[in-house]
Amino acid sequence: MQRRFHRRFDVLDDVFAFIDSFFVEHSISDELRFPVHFAVEELFTNMVKYSPESGEDIEVALAIAPEGLKVCLTDFDVKPFDPTRAKAVDTDKPLEERTPGGLGIHLTKKLVDSMEYEHSEGQSRITFTATMRGHDVRS
Repeated sequence: MQRRFHRRFDVLDDVFAFIDSFFVEHSISDELRFPVHFAVEELFTNMVKYSPESGEDIEVALAIAPEGLKVCLTDFDVKPFDPTRAKAVDTDKPLEERTPGGLGIHLTKKLVDSMEYEHSEGQSRITFTATMRGHDVRS
């Protein structure tokens, strides 16, 4: 199931409603709701924030796969930015010694099971998989 959303922060409620309807339709455990919402919010808002020059909508696609729930965000007419290569954040450092930025991607990578990135012909695609550790995606 996929849908495109306007490149605006104020559509996040619509994005979450789309995800929630998929959860209900496929009887996906509520335990996955927080990590999926968090990851989608982080990735979607980064797409909006860092590629404002693109006038294209952002596509969110959801699918059940053998390895878990697959979520794919595709951004069109943008320059590459690979979040899988984002610099690690040293969360052990005191706040006053940290460089701002990167914490959202760092937390996203901790919450999901896998994350892949590809960029081709102006399209950036981030795909992540979320599963309940040791359980099927379905409740």
